[in-house]
Amino acid sequence: MSKVDYLRHRVSGLGLEAKPKILESLTALEFPRTLKGLQSFLGSLNYYHRFNADFAVYATTLYSLTETDFDEYVTRPKFREQEKWTHATRAFDVLKTKLAETPMLKHFDKNRESVVIVYASDCAISGVLTLVHDDVYMPVKFNSRMLKPNELNYDIVEKEILALLRVLNDCYMMLAGRPVRVLTRHTTLA
Repeated sequence: MSKVDYLRHRVSGLGLEAKPKILESLTALEFPRTLKGLQSFLGSLNYYHRFNADFAVYATTLYSLTETDFDEYVTRPKFREQEKWTHATRAFDVLKTKLAETPMLKHFDKNRESVVIVYASDCAISGVLTLVHDDVYMPVKFNSRMLKPNELNYDIVEKEILALLRVLNDCYMMLAGRPVRVLTRHTTLA
C-alpha cells in the first residue's frame, strides 16, 4: 500500500501516523533544565497530541511548573527529590514513551461500529473515538484537555460526561445520526 509523507505525518489507505524519524528525536531528549526548554518540549508534543490518548492527563503536571521551580531544581539538588519533581519527571518519561508508541489512527469507516471511550482524572479529561475491527478497538481520534478551574470541582461522573461531550462535539460530522456505544469507568453513565 502506498504512503505519502505530508506535514510531518504519513498518510496511507490504512490511516494516519506520525513520522517515526521525527518522533525519535523527541524521545531522545532529557528532562529540561529550564522552563523555556520544557515549554519547547511541550510545544513539540502539542503537535502530536492527536496520537496520544492521555496527553493532557500527563502534561498537566508539567504545565504547572514555574520559573522559580526550575531555579531551585538547578541550584539545589535536594529539591529534586520533592514529590512535585518526582511526578514531573515521571510524567515527562511517560509522555516520551507514549510518543514512541504512537498508534496509527484509522480512517473513519461509517460501516463499522463506533465506540467512544472516556476517562477523567482530577485535573484532566480524555476520550477516544474508536472503530471495531475484528473485536479490536482501533483509534480514529484522540481528544484530551486540562480542566478549567471551575471544572476541577466537578464530580468524577460529571468530568466523564464532559469528556464524552467533548468527543461527541469534536467528532460530530462523523457521528451524526449514527448509533454510538460509550465505554466509561463509572456505571452511572451506563
